[in-house]
Amino acid sequence: MGKTADGQLVYFVGSKPRFGTLAEQVVTDAHYVMPLPANATPSVVAATVNPAMSSYMVIMARLGQEQVQGKKVLVLGATGNAGRLAITISKLLGASTTIAVGRNAEELRVSEADLTLNLIDTDFEAQLGQVSDVDVVLDYLWSDVIARVMPALLKQRQNHHQLLNWVEIGSLAGSSFAFPAAALRSTALSLIGSGQGSFSAHDLATYLPKLLTLISDGTLQVPVTAYPLSTVHENWPTETTNRIIFVTGD
Repeated sequence: MGKTADGQLVYFVGSKPRFGTLAEQVVTDAHYVMPLPANATPSVVAATVNPAMSSYMVIMARLGQEQVQGKKVLVLGATGNAGRLAITISKLLGASTTIAVGRNAEELRVSEADLTLNLIDTDFEAQLGQVSDVDVVLDYLWSDVIARVMPALLKQRQNHHQLLNWVEIGSLAGSSFAFPAAALRSTALSLIGSGQGSFSAHDLATYLPKLLTLISDGTLQVPVTAYPLSTVHENWPTETTNRIIFVTGD
């Protein structure tokens, strides 16, 4: 977040890591600078945009919205900020059914998803049979969780020719696992990754303005707690589950 020389509040992305973005003045490509609507609350935008981008940009830039419209979308790791937003965004972009998978029973209870599955249930693998015809998996967990979920899901899939887009977004459970080669040969499984490095400047310029509008008008937001940057030593780390942001200046 920042302001241009004429006072316009903007969201921007650093174009080169070596330049950084935490400074009084920042150098970046103009394609990475997006004006914010007049109704934007800076703290809410700052807290929400990254977790929201993780699924919004996947659907719009990596998959294409047509791969979600009228389709069943399963979110692995749906109880954190990014996962909760992924459910909401999938619905907004036309998913017919959303499935939330996670460990936090309370968060699953209040989820907006059409169906919820708890990873710690003893019959979890059997429950996957209810959703084995999903079209898209948005995966925030990876690692051992996928080693457990993917084979169980694919085994119970009735139509092995039905395309399953599996998108690796995060690795909260670990960075690697032993991938079953047969999964790629025996089903119509498409496995892709998504992150800032997979989006072009054109993608950001095309899709981010709409996302920023959805955040600014309150359609998408996460609980946020803001502190002055000068208090970082007292307020970091913290026990809250809110998104924490630190604010510079007045």
